[in-house]
Parts: sequence; C-alpha cells; structure tokens
Amino acid sequence: MPAKQKVSIVTLGCPKNQVDTQNLTRLLRARGYDVVTNPAEADAIVIHTCSFIEAAKKESVETILQAAQLKTKGKKLLVTGCLVQQHGPSLLDELPEVDAFLGTGQLSQVPDFLDKPRDRFLDRANPGGFMDPDVPRTRQTTGPTAYLRLSEGCSHPCSFCVIPRIRGPVQSRREEAILQEARELAAQGVEEFLVIAQDTGDWGRDFKATGRLPALLRSVSRIPSIRWIRLMYMHPISFSDALLETLVEQPKKFPYLDIPLQHIDSRVLSEMQRKTDESDIRHLLDRLHSKAPHLSLRTTFIVGFPGETDAQFDRLLHFVQEGHFDYLGAFAYSPEEETPAARRTDQIPEDVKQERLAALTEAYYDVALAKAQQRIGQVETVLLEDSEAGDVFGRTCREAPEIDAVVRLLQKTVEPRGGRFIQAKLTGFDAYEFSAEPV
Repeated sequence: MPAKQKVSIVTLGCPKNQVDTQNLTRLLRARGYDVVTNPAEADAIVIHTCSFIEAAKKESVETILQAAQLKTKGKKLLVTGCLVQQHGPSLLDELPEVDAFLGTGQLSQVPDFLDKPRDRFLDRANPGGFMDPDVPRTRQTTGPTAYLRLSEGCSHPCSFCVIPRIRGPVQSRREEAILQEARELAAQGVEEFLVIAQDTGDWGRDFKATGRLPALLRSVSRIPSIRWIRLMYMHPISFSDALLETLVEQPKKFPYLDIPLQHIDSRVLSEMQRKTDESDIRHLLDRLHSKAPHLSLRTTFIVGFPGETDAQFDRLLHFVQEGHFDYLGAFAYSPEEETPAARRTDQIPEDVKQERLAALTEAYYDVALAKAQQRIGQVETVLLEDSEAGDVFGRTCREAPEIDAVVRLLQKTVEPRGGRFIQAKLTGFDAYEFSAEPV
C-alpha cells in the first residue's frame, strides 16, 4: 500500500462477533491498515452483522444503510457475518451500495479484498467462524475483562435456531491455543474471563475431548492474576458432575453460571428439541443450589413458541416466580427462516407473545428485587468500570458485564482508594442498580 489506509469495523450482535472483530483487527494491522473507531474517517467500513432474530436483522440492515451514506469516491463498504451467511444472494440486489459480502467463514478475506479490490462479490462457501488459534487477537479495550472463546458453531438441533446453519457444526479450538491466549490476555492486564461458545459445555465434541472442560477450566484458574471466570451459554444437557465439582472446588474463581433453559414445560421443550425436560431441569437446579449455593445463576426463556398454550406459559411463569435465578433474559419467539419451528402453522399472535413477555418480565423483576434486598448491607468486592457525572459504576462477582445489574458509587468516595477492585457495602437497589459506599 502506498499509504496507510484506515478501516473502521462496526460490530453487531453477540460476544462471539466481538471476538471475530478482535481477530480481524489483528489481521488488518498486520497488513499495515490502521483500524479506527469513526466510520466517517475510514477508507473502508466493515459491518460485521448478526441475524439471530428478526430484530437483529433489522438492526444490521439499518446499520449498513447508515454506513452507505458515508460512502465517497474510493471508500469501500464490506458486509460480513451471519446476515450474509443466512441471506446471501438476495443481499446483492437489495444492497447495491455494498462492495463485498463475506460469510461467517470468510472474515480472513477482508484484508485480501482491501489489498486488491474487485467487482462486487459474495462468498459464503463455508459456514463457521474465523479464528486463528495460534495467534492472540487484538483487544479493543484495556480493561480487566475479556472474552475467552472455546469453539465456533453448534451441533444441537434446536428447532427455533438458525445458528447451526449459519455457523456450522461445533468446531473446537485446541486446548493449548486456548491456554496460550488466556495467559497472554492475563499478561495484558485481564483479570476476568467470560468463557463463551455457542454451547460452552460442548467444547471438544468434534475431536473427542468430551469431558476435558473441567481440566481446561482448572488450568485457566491457575493463571495467577485471574480473579473471576464466568461460564456463559451452557446448554443444560452439557453440564456434568465433574464440571459442578470444579465450580465447587474454587467458589471465588467460578462465581457465575449462565445456563439458558428456554422453557420449563416438558412438551414445549420436546418441540424445541432441547433434549431435556422439566424433571431434568429441576434435578440440575437442585444440584446447583445444594452443592454450589455461591453461584450467581442466569438463564434465558422464550415465550410464545408455536403452540404454547396458556397453561404451558403459566407453568413457565410460576417456575420463574420460584426464584431459582439471580438474572434472567426473556424473549418473544421470532420465526427464523428454514427452521422447523418457523414452518409450523400454530404460530402465536404477536400481541399474545408481547403480553406473555411483559408478564414474565414483571414476575422476574419481583424475584430480582427480593434477591437484591437480601444483599443490602453486605460488603462485596466491586470491579470499577465507568464514571459519569460524579458517579462511578462497577459490578460484583455476581454480575456479568452489560447484561446484569450495576453498582453505583459516588466518585469522591472511590478516588482516594485507587485500583480497579474495591470493597464496598451495598446500601440500596432500584431498577437493576445497586447503590454502594466503599469501606
């Protein structure tokens, strides 16, 4: 290149996409490109898309159109990721402003295209994600938190989900590569890992390393500077007794488990092809509550799945009211093209789905409020993250970033202490936000 060109990457969707972007950033910088934050300043814009549900597709298209307004002579616009993998050829006609479309397995082609631009083209030959297991990615932030991705793709047949078609079957990273990356991230100042995959517990299935996850996590936990390790996106059928023992052995290192259940009614779970039922779930929760009461538990539920009756929804509502979970995400079912659930004729009307979502959210808030009030007066370790208008915001080990409650402290009470981690007494709770004061 005669001059150092600037590239801006806009990342949409889940943390897996954020890791994709960090890998791509490293590749671009290795080729001599300058990766910048502001798309208006860039010579090329890359939109890394999500299409998991209809709202994500809409956001992706709107972001592409906004970026297209910034195009000037010579500026390139590339669209990558799940939207391309799912909708491919139709995008060529619908989005003529875009210079190149690259699927989930073609991110490594972005520098090649920028080096030698071609006519508009589409490549989504191989589903899957881009990752180079032997070279650490370029982090976008300097904070103490980082995602640690174990695998790409998914081999579960959930009837509502497009991920296996978009990302392909599970493709696990080598254990040595994961540990190398974990150590190098720790050397850069990381003290908290969020362990992610489409199903964290499915790591190793494809190279017959099933059952190795506990040993891998123990190795990560032995990295001296690592304080907290959060297990995200754990399918309930993948949770083993050996994994539970690992969490019990080191409660301070493993304070958090995200285990999406999607529903509790056995008939609905069967039609979702979740390979589990109410009895399995209750047995798992009994084990977690009795052996690992220290865990902060998060889950996800879908309301309005095709054919869901009032009685089945009420069963889910009452299950939430039992108070098993510290944090909970709920979504109205969204029919995704070419999935078995989308082809069903017993779709639930949108207004009914939204009513059920509101009822479930309200029920969960009552549970969250009761659980939060039990913590008022306790002294907990708080990781400080952001400041705004005289306040500092952080999290305890019981909260994951961006999705759970935050802790608010007065900046003037925090500054004299220094450091990212402080001890603070929780003094109140309101609308998913704790107030606290340092001790």
